[in-house]
Amino acid sequence: MGIGLFAAGVTSAITAPLAAAYVANSCFGWNADLKDIRFKSVWMIILGLGVFFLSFGIKPIEIIKFAQVANGILLPIIAVFLLWVVNRASVMGEYKNKPFQNVVGILIIALSIFLGAKSIFKVFGFF
Repeated sequence: MGIGLFAAGVTSAITAPLAAAYVANSCFGWNADLKDIRFKSVWMIILGLGVFFLSFGIKPIEIIKFAQVANGILLPIIAVFLLWVVNRASVMGEYKNKPFQNVVGILIIALSIFLGAKSIFKVFGFF
């Protein structure tokens, strides 16, 4: 089991910064590949920050809790916004949502509100 946890940690430590490099690539419109210096730089900076914080014993628990609360708040808001957008004919044209799709969308929003509230309550110790 220990070997499995170690392997999971190592693979996460490599792929999470790689994902961040892909996000930066898209956000800045670089159109870079794995060999581009900007792509590699972002990847190495994220890896370096992880090693730096770990070396000085800085625990990321508070940041993780903040991210969990932010997700709990933002997910329902974004879900409502997306449902609103997909119901606008000026945006979606003939692909605008049908009534059944709206029902499913409302159920998804209700689920995201429930899960977001549960997540927030869990962080603050109410559950």
